[in-house]
Amino acid sequence: MDINLTFLCMSKNGMKVMYDPADSHTATHFDDKTTLMGIAIEQLEKQVLEQPTMNLEIDTGKIIGESDIVTIGESDSIIYAIRKNREDQGYVPFVKNREPEPCDLVSVSLQKIDDTTYELLSAWIGELESPPFPQMVNRTNESTPYWRSHAFIWGSQEIIPNTEIQECPW
Repeated sequence: MDINLTFLCMSKNGMKVMYDPADSHTATHFDDKTTLMGIAIEQLEKQVLEQPTMNLEIDTGKIIGESDIVTIGESDSIIYAIRKNREDQGYVPFVKNREPEPCDLVSVSLQKIDDTTYELLSAWIGELESPPFPQMVNRTNESTPYWRSHAFIWGSQEIIPNTEIQECPW
């Protein structure tokens, strides 16, 4: 087990859920949305974790925050940047003239470490499914069309300073 992992909670079936509080996607999302850790804990404590890899979209039944990804149009102001702890994803689109949208979904990605423990790889408010980014090795045929019509809200995610560009890199 990674020595940088910190205990987060126990699942409904007694599995420990750990996360890396410094250098992970989970850490950046928890930093970006201060209420997300509590929401993730509340929802993970209700889950039965059994599969080696688990990607869950959980409908909480109430508005829990705002989704960072929105559908964009031709009148939107788009900029591209690289997100912190996500250099492997390359440049991703951000929309500067839009606001986040209310959302009742929390999504989580977990990886089983051993017979009693899972690592929370990522957690976010919003839908689970979106294709990989166009610059990623595992991109799909849906990657470019999807990310040309969707973007993160500018300011909703921490970026690596001075990586902003105006022109689409893909």
